[in-house]
Amino acid sequence: MSETAARVKVEERSGEAVVDMSVVLVCWNNKAYLDPCLKSLYEGGLKSSFDVVVVDNGSTDGSQQMLAEKYPQVKLIQNAGNVGLGKASNQGIEATNGRYVLLLNNDTIVNGPALDVLVEYLDAHPEAGAAAGKLLNPDGSFQSGYAPFSTLLEEFLIVTHIGERLWAGYPSHGDSNEIKETGWMSSACLLVRRAALDQVGLLDESYFIYGDEADLQYRLNKAGWKVVFLPNSSIIHFGGRSMDRWKRRKMVYRGKMMFYKKNYGFFKTFLLRAMFFVMSLLKLLVWCVLFFVPSRNDQAKKELRSNLEVMGLCLNLK
Repeated sequence: MSETAARVKVEERSGEAVVDMSVVLVCWNNKAYLDPCLKSLYEGGLKSSFDVVVVDNGSTDGSQQMLAEKYPQVKLIQNAGNVGLGKASNQGIEATNGRYVLLLNNDTIVNGPALDVLVEYLDAHPEAGAAAGKLLNPDGSFQSGYAPFSTLLEEFLIVTHIGERLWAGYPSHGDSNEIKETGWMSSACLLVRRAALDQVGLLDESYFIYGDEADLQYRLNKAGWKVVFLPNSSIIHFGGRSMDRWKRRKMVYRGKMMFYKKNYGFFKTFLLRAMFFVMSLLKLLVWCVLFFVPSRNDQAKKELRSNLEVMGLCLNLK
């Protein structure tokens, strides 16, 4: 679909003037980060026209009141409970009309120039379906950039921790000072062309969280859209604020297995699930021993529960 056709389609759907960029944020009890994130958006000197929608997944920390008092221009979509990142993001996308959609985590601090770079690149390169830049840690150090799609070798190096022993920071996404066409990038700050979304579809809601952004960009690549890393765009991402490491492990593993099941076929999916099961079993045995060490007992309980949950997913992925 051409950019002009996409604009006409959006205008007909919304009946409103089309902005350059619609910012979609999903919130779940993260008021402490949502407030500074929105402040950075509105006070960051962004030249591109934009609107903002926050999809709240049943927060009980006063996020809604904060939005009403400090950011009345933000559109709020309220869910009764946590419907997942993918579904909530889709709700936000469908409620907006921007030529581009910025998927943005609420635990980020952005700046106008970084986002304008993304808009300007997509304006100048109609073949590009998505663009993103560098994610930085709060201290300014590099956190994440671009990545190829997962392979069984990569997953083996991650799950066995061999990769991190061979290469510092493995499997940290690549950094570069050059523009790169790539497989996928984090959706912590990802600008997607609406015309591309109209073609390949929105986020797959079956992922709930983790894996959905790689799946979307896999479909973009497959449809011929370019996914581009822009080194001169960078924002701060705090990361990992919505759940602890043990809950996150289960959801990350689930996302990886879902991605393989959907995109890589039975054989590779079987091998991945078998690998995760065996490694989780080995970890389980180690933590069974450490359970009886008083100083490690509390952690052992969490590790045992977490690895049992992963093993259950490997046997019954749902």
